[in-house]
Amino acid sequence: MTTVRIEPNYKVTIPKNEREALGLKVGEEITITVHRSESLPTYTPTKRELAAIEKGREEMRKGQYYTLEQFREQLLGSPNKKARAKKPPSRTTA
Repeated sequence: MTTVRIEPNYKVTIPKNEREALGLKVGEEITITVHRSESLPTYTPTKRELAAIEKGREEMRKGQYYTLEQFREQLLGSPNKKARAKKPPSRTTA
C-alpha cells in the first residue's frame, strides 16, 4: 500500500507506478473510498429521544404521517391551484 501526503491546497499526487497499474489517464474521474483504522464516534440517544423515535415509528405503522408532497402543499399551497384574483374595491355612493 502506498502512502501519499495531502498538500496545503488538499491536492493529492498519485504515484506514477500506482497510476500505471490502474491505467489512469489525465482528466479521468475516479472514486475514492476511505478506510480508517480508528473507529468513528457513535451517538447514543437519550431515553427521551428513544421514546420519541418509537412514537414516530408507531405513528408511521398506523399510517399517521404526511408525505413530502402533502407537507409542501400544506406549507405552500397546491401547485395546481391558481391564485384568486383580488376583488376590485367597492364603490360607495354618497
